Amino acid sequence: MTDIALQIRIDSDADSVYRAISTADGVAGWFTTGAEIGAGVGALHRLSFPGAPMTWDFRIETAEPGKHLAQSVVAGPPQWIGTEIAYALEAHPEGGTVVRFDHTGFAVVDDMFREVSMGWAGMFLRLKEYVETGSPVPYFTN
Repeated sequence: MTDIALQIRIDSDADSVYRAISTADGVAGWFTTGAEIGAGVGALHRLSFPGAPMTWDFRIETAEPGKHLAQSVVAGPPQWIGTEIAYALEAHPEGGTVVRFDHTGFAVVDDMFREVSMGWAGMFLRLKEYVETGSPVPYFTN
């Protein structure tokens, strides 16, 4: 299996970062404005993207506010189904929050995997900007 692993430091508290990855307003602020976000284990994050014929549905597997969010991909492109997404949040010794992100379980390294890797990197720069400034900068606008 092939995995994506990223890390970014955000100059904000872990609770603010967690809200940005776990609420509809938060996800719309940096990821996609087409976000229907459920809360709690078993709920779905249903994301839509411009021109995409289907939604990407992420089922919440673990939800620890301010600490950890883990999801499994249950709908979307075939290469994504069965992959897992996890955000781990930790205080940085010099202030702010370190976000460690893993998107695991891709079967192969192909063009789609390479594009997704670059896409996540770009989205995390937007996550940082959104949390630090409070101004929405969604990667995708529906």
